Amino acid sequence: MGKFQKNSLRMDKAALVKFFKEVQDQFDIFLPYEIDKDDPDNLKLKKFQGNDDFVINKYRTIDPLKSLFYLSSESVLPPTAKEDKRIIAGVKNCDLLSLGVHDAALLEDNFVDPNFEKWRKNTYIISSDCDAALSTCHCNILGHKPYPNTSGEDKARFDLNLSLVDDNYLITVGSEKGQELLDLMKQVSEVDEPDNYLLNELERQHEEIDKKLEQINEEFSPDRDVSVVSKVKDGEVWEELCEECVQCGGCTNICPSCYCIIVNDESIDDNFKRIRTWDSCQLSGYARVAGGESPRDRLWERFRNRYQCKFDFIKQNFSQYGCKGCGRCISVCPAEIDLREVIKALQEV
Repeated sequence: MGKFQKNSLRMDKAALVKFFKEVQDQFDIFLPYEIDKDDPDNLKLKKFQGNDDFVINKYRTIDPLKSLFYLSSESVLPPTAKEDKRIIAGVKNCDLLSLGVHDAALLEDNFVDPNFEKWRKNTYIISSDCDAALSTCHCNILGHKPYPNTSGEDKARFDLNLSLVDDNYLITVGSEKGQELLDLMKQVSEVDEPDNYLLNELERQHEEIDKKLEQINEEFSPDRDVSVVSKVKDGEVWEELCEECVQCGGCTNICPSCYCIIVNDESIDDNFKRIRTWDSCQLSGYARVAGGESPRDRLWERFRNRYQCKFDFIKQNFSQYGCKGCGRCISVCPAEIDLREVIKALQEV
């Protein structure tokens, strides 16, 4: 039995609902909710309004966690991040690990983004284990797990983690902020020690979801040799791979680790604002300079750049891959381009 389980506490589902209701005057609370019963990829983060039909378990939401930390458009001068405390619950490991890319780029490098820093400081993250998987989920072939780790290089950045077992949540503290939340939970809800059955059942659930992911991704290489994205330089190969791409930019906008932007200055009378907005390296106008020149004028060059960014450039800069295997880019693509298939094709060149 691992350290994760040994340090767990327990509360039931009713107690968790009670906790959120008791603290919603102190925190803005965001939780996953189902938005379409007919589509399995149907979870979206919404603000908690006292309703108890949220979904803590299952798998990642449609919208990436970055949408609440690195807003699609916001003023950076003056900074506009709010001081209000927030709880974001039901966050999955792929989003936690992607948040680590943003932390590295926007907090821990030479530059600190003031809005991102404030959102991070004022937000409490309650993560949760995946106990189901979509056909696009592939964290396992990138060396990750569908549930957070508490140590090692893959240590996730949660404050509390919830593991749903039957009608109970096993609680693991991941930070001082998490301990602060747990202390609040103990004030308003019953929290106690889990019995051996729950701990053993959690172990079994982890093994079960690991096997599920292995089955989903059995045709893709588990050796994680993604260096092919830079080794394969033949433009004809890349042209064939991106033949169906419509350059919509959906893959980068929905990616939890992408942080490319465009900055505009806006002035109305004496009021000045500098607005940061998401941009996409897949768009033809991205990085275009005066005179109309572009460093990646051809579609296949932009298509390749995204793969190199995820599996080469971010690795060089921050010692981790930019892709965490959430599969959102596969789900959103109107051309049904599968990142796993692209890597496999490159490995076979």
